[in-house]
Amino acid sequence: MEKAKTSISIPEPFSLKATVLGHGWHECAPMSWCEGGDCLQVIERTGNTPVRVSMQQGGRRSGRVRVNITAESATVDDDLVSLVRARCARMLGADLDLSEFFTLAAEHPKIAPILEIGAGRILRSYAMSENIVKAICATNVNWTQAVKMINRVGQLGPCLAEFRNLNAWPTPKEIAAAGEDYLLNVARVGYRAESILEFCRSVQDGSFDAGTLDDFARRASGEELYRRLTSIRGIGPASAHFLMGQLGCYERLSIDSWTVSYVSRTYFNGRRVSNKQIERVYAPFGRWRHLVWWFEQWLGWDTARSMLRDAGVGVTCSQTRRKRRA
Repeated sequence: MEKAKTSISIPEPFSLKATVLGHGWHECAPMSWCEGGDCLQVIERTGNTPVRVSMQQGGRRSGRVRVNITAESATVDDDLVSLVRARCARMLGADLDLSEFFTLAAEHPKIAPILEIGAGRILRSYAMSENIVKAICATNVNWTQAVKMINRVGQLGPCLAEFRNLNAWPTPKEIAAAGEDYLLNVARVGYRAESILEFCRSVQDGSFDAGTLDDFARRASGEELYRRLTSIRGIGPASAHFLMGQLGCYERLSIDSWTVSYVSRTYFNGRRVSNKQIERVYAPFGRWRHLVWWFEQWLGWDTARSMLRDAGVGVTCSQTRRKRRA
């Protein structure tokens, strides 16, 4: 394979590790995280040609963090390098201005620790059609099972000749061609097969243009974006709000059973809470409420606590909650 190196830069605070491990997308094909090498690997594609993309954090300069990128494919040219750089920037949210959110975080004790470890951006796959299929797979199921479904669907994509187990994500056309038999009997997505196939066929026939969702999110209202996403069979309110976050729209909370449990424990002493009560808790944070909620609860994960310890940060909100539960 031919190889080329390039880089992008992202405004501080930023940590590749904190961004990648900020939620579970890195566990899903075609992504993987190498802890020892602090490296995110993604198998991208141009047409039917897979491209192995590796990202590692570089140095800091003038308030920006460099992310070093290596692209490997059968043929590598300047156009491919430019394409890979743009896709990596989109995956890491490098093009989003979060300065207002970081100012808010500095004044909010529950999430201020994210500034110390460079968290705050949300990892996504470059293609929104891929994010949508994964979101459908993750509906009404625990995360372990969702990852298994997603990774089985991911096996439909073309693989690198040198690494037969490394597949790029399949196109909607390839998923539709595999059909219900594959989704039910191999990927084992259950009732979600109908939703996945309907979505993939709508992309294939042009009735839903997933490729324009990023541009649409930048000019549409939150309500318009929400309606566009919930028009997809299998995408309910919680999944739509999660996808809105991946598109850089953070004004809505993704309220599911985990959110209810977390808010109940954290703000209501374990009492049962309604969606309206949850909304009132985060209403003061306006258009950043999704990020505030997400990183507030993420700081309770072992992943975040480990990064905080490594950074020498003292007692966090997550540690305080753990003491209360004990």
